[in-house]
Amino acid sequence: MDYVINLGPVLPIQDGLEPAADPLGYNPHCLSRDLSAFTAMNWLTIENILNITVGDASKSVLLFQNELQGRFTDGFLGLHTAGHGVPGGISGDLYGSPVDPIFFLHHAMVDRVYWIWQALHLSQASTLAGTLTLFNIPPSRDTSPQDIINLGVNAPNVRIGNVLNTLGGSPLCYIYA
Repeated sequence: MDYVINLGPVLPIQDGLEPAADPLGYNPHCLSRDLSAFTAMNWLTIENILNITVGDASKSVLLFQNELQGRFTDGFLGLHTAGHGVPGGISGDLYGSPVDPIFFLHHAMVDRVYWIWQALHLSQASTLAGTLTLFNIPPSRDTSPQDIINLGVNAPNVRIGNVLNTLGGSPLCYIYA
């Protein structure tokens, strides 16, 4: 494949891959992969999917998201993080991963898994858990449905509560079949 990417690596996880001299600057290089069977066998498992959709971790949005996103303090990567780690290379780079074409397929699947959880747990489908900052660093208040999500330069800001229901009609209107 002749696929050139122009960002990173910034924080690579691939063995032997070092951050670029100017990791956020223009840095054309080949897309890389470092497939990890270990990550797939330990975190991207049917057992873990069942746990977050119908098992013990499905009982609340907090348990669900901790299993999906990862419990890093005890070494559990979670299904989302493992989805970046299995292909490795730029996919495992927190900042560089969006330049990999599989990034969008992976995040569509993360969205689908969340949608499945919501469909199976209707009484909790609009609940939130967690704080405004990643790992609560710096410490922040709990997230609210009224909080704003900045979707980037080509999209208007929206309230979290307005994007919890994919069938709401505005701004979202989709269903997974």
